[in-house]
Amino acid sequence: MKSKLFLLFLQINVLLNLTIYPQIVFRDLPNYRLNSADMLFFDITETRQLLPLNGQWKVFPKDEPGKAVNINVPSVFKGSGEFIFQKKFNLSEQQIKNHKIDLVFFGLNYSADISLNKIIIYRHTGGDLPFIIKLPRDILKSDGENVLSVSLVYNLDSENTIPLKQRFFFPQNFGGIIRDVYLHLLPNINLQKTDITSAIDFKSNKATIVIKSQIANNEYRSLNDTVPEKNLFSMITQIFSPDGRTIAVTDKKDFELKRNREIQINNSLIISNPVLWSPDNPQSYLVRQEIFRDGMLVDRYDQSVAVFTLNTTDENLFLNNKIFGLNGVSYIPSFKTFGSMMTYAQMEADIQKIKDTGFNSVRFARSIPHPYFLKLCETYGLIPIVELPLANVPEGLANSTNFLARVKNYLNLLLDGYSKYSLFSVLNIGSSFIAKSESHRSFLNNISSFVKAKRNVLVSASFFRTEANLVDGVDLYGIEIFNQSINDFENDIKSLQEKIGKGRVFISEATYTASIGQTDGYVNDYSFEAQAKFFEDLLNFAIQNNLAGFFINTMFDLRGDYASLTSGFDPDNVYKIGLISENRKQERLAYKVISAKLRNAERVTIPIGAKKDDAPMIFIVTGLLLALIMGVLVNSGKKFREDASRALLRPYNFFADVRDQRIISAFHSIYLALVISLVNALIVANLLYYLKTSFFFEKFLLSFGSPAIMSAVSYLAWNPFKAIVWLFIITIMILILLMLLIKAAAFFVKTKVYLSSTFFTVVWSFLPIILLIPVGIILYRVLNADIANLYIFISLIIIKLWLLYRLIKGIYVIYDANPSTVYFYSVVFILSIITIVMVYYEVNSSVVENILLTLKQFNII
Repeated sequence: MKSKLFLLFLQINVLLNLTIYPQIVFRDLPNYRLNSADMLFFDITETRQLLPLNGQWKVFPKDEPGKAVNINVPSVFKGSGEFIFQKKFNLSEQQIKNHKIDLVFFGLNYSADISLNKIIIYRHTGGDLPFIIKLPRDILKSDGENVLSVSLVYNLDSENTIPLKQRFFFPQNFGGIIRDVYLHLLPNINLQKTDITSAIDFKSNKATIVIKSQIANNEYRSLNDTVPEKNLFSMITQIFSPDGRTIAVTDKKDFELKRNREIQINNSLIISNPVLWSPDNPQSYLVRQEIFRDGMLVDRYDQSVAVFTLNTTDENLFLNNKIFGLNGVSYIPSFKTFGSMMTYAQMEADIQKIKDTGFNSVRFARSIPHPYFLKLCETYGLIPIVELPLANVPEGLANSTNFLARVKNYLNLLLDGYSKYSLFSVLNIGSSFIAKSESHRSFLNNISSFVKAKRNVLVSASFFRTEANLVDGVDLYGIEIFNQSINDFENDIKSLQEKIGKGRVFISEATYTASIGQTDGYVNDYSFEAQAKFFEDLLNFAIQNNLAGFFINTMFDLRGDYASLTSGFDPDNVYKIGLISENRKQERLAYKVISAKLRNAERVTIPIGAKKDDAPMIFIVTGLLLALIMGVLVNSGKKFREDASRALLRPYNFFADVRDQRIISAFHSIYLALVISLVNALIVANLLYYLKTSFFFEKFLLSFGSPAIMSAVSYLAWNPFKAIVWLFIITIMILILLMLLIKAAAFFVKTKVYLSSTFFTVVWSFLPIILLIPVGIILYRVLNADIANLYIFISLIIIKLWLLYRLIKGIYVIYDANPSTVYFYSVVFILSIITIVMVYYEVNSSVVENILLTLKQFNII
């Protein structure tokens, strides 16, 4: 007992130490280490060094420094708010005097003001992008502690953040300083920026490496300087082959560079018989640049360069002048409760797994990748597609000048942050665009033109389903397949290839949700076997129809901020769409099928199995129980049959009796209220269970941007027994609420209305719903047959309106008021409630724009 109490106390103490604000808990990776051993990645040479700022930081809510606690960085927190992160560090006088000092953030989320010694030095407008800040010497201290302060605001919304608040199958998004922070010390005379590009002449079998180097002199004169300054320097550039041999070197270039000045030096080197980088041969060159003064090394900069070409024509996609297909998988960095925060070993293990499967490319979908991923792609042989984490953009937002400016600013940071990685050759500028939308086409044209003006990359865009149109500036057109066989879209895809070109059309994401797990065969939808069959058909189709490529969505399961319907309810919001489970342990049948096909290994058999009836038995049991209860109630006496007959066929007379306090059995009414509540629960549970795999229904609910709504509906849809219980309780609560509202409104009429009268009116007005007991038994099976679903939904809506009409009739009868007046105020009250709800979600989540987008995506409007 004592040990249990001690453990409880320990857990509470840890929680209190981690929690600095209501519902805000910080999480950090245990035993995390910055991988500074990779000197090339971190730009560590004889003249350059790194000082980590990871580890313990102080954090507190803004304006509440008394609530400060210690946390580790990198770390994440769930929730929203504004927090101050502080880190103290020391620098020697020589370090400050002899170095240009850069502050490097690999990623923080979301917007932040960054201060040094209480002076704001940088404003990060938002997003978990890598960026670098030059620290001003005049505010750095050598005789005391320097205080780095990050004032971070985290709160995603529907208009001002990237990604947006509504996120379909996006990974969990956490606030915090989520990646490494360190100081990068460069010598005063340094290569501060290097732009390296390559061009290949396939006829002469030569490659030209063009190097644009920006050199800065950050030396300054101190008061006691008496030695004349020496501003003469020389620069040498070398290229080392993948095996370490020096294969090209420039002549020594002498130049003069005065203090506080910059100069740009351009070099062009030619490599004969170049080793071209490819997924099958991931070999890169090393470019080394050195600056000397009086024969002494001043600065050395090394950069890895992959020499290759990737371009597209109307007919084919080409890699190194050979026809190429992107056989890829989407990868969304997500690791349990830590979101995208991972160790370097975990990152490498995931990339190696993707490569070992047989893929030649990887799409970093719906998130900004850690820069180390691009280095790993170059090492292992994977073509990366970096993506702007933007999907399902409402048309009104796409037309917004402010939003367009915000996206361009975000892209500026993205392009700068990944400029040194030569393998960064494809940028996807968003997902789920509508081809017929003029707003979306204008947005894509504007953004793609902006990107191409900044960097020579292929620009791709992903379109909802198979509807795409030519957009100036877009090179590759992705189409999205969700839970439907690729063969169902064969004619649409062929038509698209003719319109746009075979070399430009690819499957940007093919998703199949395995929500029911393992069965005995693929005839059972949403099983692991059906998932495997879905992807086998996809690979066959891609080969037969000369697609530019495909991307399977996704490599690993991930968890998000919203519960999913189509993926199945999970208390941790894990989306079961991956080839491998979230914990990286379970390789599903789809993984084995795909790996065998990509590696030309022996074919993996997918069992056909037998179709299983998934209709829950609880619907039948509940329906039969209700029929039995009604049978007992009907045969309980003549009084109930008479009351039911009058309430159903002559409601005015019945409600008049209620008003006049004629005898109505309270026992029968309570009994009937319970039956009505259970029948309503049964009907709604049937509908939710049918809609649990509806793509449209999930996206419609997601338009409200409410995790609570998504979680509640997903839970009820995937747990039919619990759904009946909870819906039964909710229906009873609604009946009670209606009674109280009718009683409260009675204060505005002359007739005295008793609470018992409102009870009888509410219960007996809903009497016709008991006629739906047989429907509740078979409704799911009929809907699943998809024979007359539209008429069924219309019929259910008409019945609901009939019940509402009966309720309003009962109200005006017991009020003894003018019917038109009661109808008018009832309609006004209902519309007011709807308006209040819609205004609330419009203000918080732009629900109207998102609903309209969903309706257009599914061609409903």
